Amino acid sequence: MPVELLAVARVVRLHQRYAFLLILFSLILAAGLALYGRSFEPLSGDLTRIGWRSENDFGWTRPEEHFDPLAAKLGNLDVPYDVVAIGDSFTGESPWHPGTTWPHFLAHDTGLKVAIFDSDDDMVGRLLASDRFRSDPPAVVIYEIVERNLVPNHRSRPADACPDAIAQPAVTLTPGPPTASPVPVTRPTARAWTDWPASYAAAYLTQNLRRRIMGRETTNSVELDLTRGGLFSSRADRELLVYGEDFNKLGWTEADWRGAACNLLRMQARVEANGKTLFVAMVAPDKLTAYGPFLAAPQFRRISRLDLLAQYPALNLVRFDRDFDPTDHVDLYLPNDTHWSTTGHRLAARLVERLLIAKGALPP
Repeated sequence: MPVELLAVARVVRLHQRYAFLLILFSLILAAGLALYGRSFEPLSGDLTRIGWRSENDFGWTRPEEHFDPLAAKLGNLDVPYDVVAIGDSFTGESPWHPGTTWPHFLAHDTGLKVAIFDSDDDMVGRLLASDRFRSDPPAVVIYEIVERNLVPNHRSRPADACPDAIAQPAVTLTPGPPTASPVPVTRPTARAWTDWPASYAAAYLTQNLRRRIMGRETTNSVELDLTRGGLFSSRADRELLVYGEDFNKLGWTEADWRGAACNLLRMQARVEANGKTLFVAMVAPDKLTAYGPFLAAPQFRRISRLDLLAQYPALNLVRFDRDFDPTDHVDLYLPNDTHWSTTGHRLAARLVERLLIAKGALPP
C-alpha cells in the first residue's frame, strides 16, 4: 500500500476514534445531567421557575386547597352578576393553580354570583360601557391591583382633582347557601419515570454558576435572608424569594402614592355614578412588603407606603394592615411564588366581606 494511503487510513482511524470518544462523552454527560435533573422536584412556583431555584428548597410542604368545580365564574360582559372582581394574577384564574384565588372563597362564603375578569385592556372601562352594566349592573365591583403596579398603572397629573367625597350608593346583597367546599391539593414532589430533565439541569447549573461568578442576582427572582424561621413550610424557611419588581417602590415619592390614591378615587366615582354599584379597591401587598419587618437587610424593611391610602376615607379600601399577618399563618404567601397561598386568598376574601358588612352591603 502506498505511503500516502497508509497516512490517509491512519487519519481516518484517528478521526473515527475521536468521533467515538466525543459521542461517548456526550452520552455520559447527557445521562449524568438527566440523573441530576431527576433529583429536582417538579417546578411549581413562578419565583423558582424564573430564578432557576430548586423546589427542593423553596417548595411548600403544607397542603393547599382549590375549588373544583369553581365557585366563582369566568366573567362574561353579557351576563348579570352580584359581584364583579377585576384584577391581575392575584385575582384571575391561573392555568397552573386553578380555583385558588380569593373570588372563589368570596363566592363560597356568601353564595353570591361572583365573576372574575382580567384587568388588562381597561376592563373597568369596558365594563362601564357594556349594555349589561347599563341595564342590570352588579351590586359590587371590586378592583384589585398588586402593590408593585399601583403607581405605574395609576399615576395622576398635578392638575387632576382628587375627589373629597363620593355619594356612595346603598347596596344590599342577599347571601345564598355556600358553594361546595374546596378540596386539598398537594404539591407533586416526584417526577414521572419518563421525565429525565437533562436540559433543565444544564440550565440550572449554568444560571447558578453565572449568579455566583457575577456576585449578584442575575434573574428577576431575588433571594433575601430572614431574621427568623417558621414563616414558610419550605425547607429553606429562613430565606425569602421576592419578585424583582417589588423593589420599584424605592423610587416612588409620597406624591406618587397619593396620586395613585386619587386615581383610585376617580375610578370609584366613575363606577358609583350610576347610584346602584358599590366600588371596592383592593391593593394587594407584594411579598417584599408583607415580609419586610423580618428581613435581615434593614434598608428594605419599610419601603412601602400603603398606609397613605388609608388616609383617604372616601376610598372604599380593603385594609390589609389588619389581620393579614405572616406570623399568624405559615405560608401566608407561597414560599416559591409571588402570590398568596390559599390561606392568604381565604383571608383576603374575609377582609372583603368585612368591608361589605361595614358598608351595609352584607348582613353581619
